[in-house]
Amino acid sequence: QSRYEAGEQVKNLTETKKAILAVLAKGDMVDTAIYNEYQKLVLSNLAPMASESGVRARRSELVTDGLVEGVGFGKTVFGRRCIVWGLTRGKAQG
Repeated sequence: QSRYEAGEQVKNLTETKKAILAVLAKGDMVDTAIYNEYQKLVLSNLAPMASESGVRARRSELVTDGLVEGVGFGKTVFGRRCIVWGLTRGKAQG
C-alpha cells in the first residue's frame, strides 16, 4: 500500500464520519436507520461508499471520540432491543 493510498483511506474515514454526523443531525436513529440514510448520501455522491459494518464501525469511533452517544433504546425489525444513537448533547451545567 502506497503512502497515497493510506492518505486516501484516512480522508475517506473522515468523510464517512462527517456523513454519519450529518445523518444524525437529522435526528436520533438506530444503526440500521443510520446506514439507510447514509446510503442516500452515497447515491447523491455526498459520501464515500461503505458497508453497513463499516458505517457501524465509524459510528462506534464517533462514540469513542465523544461526538455520538446512546440516547435510549429501540427495537430492531426482529423485535430485539438496540441502542438509539444521537449527537452528544451538552451536559447540563449545575
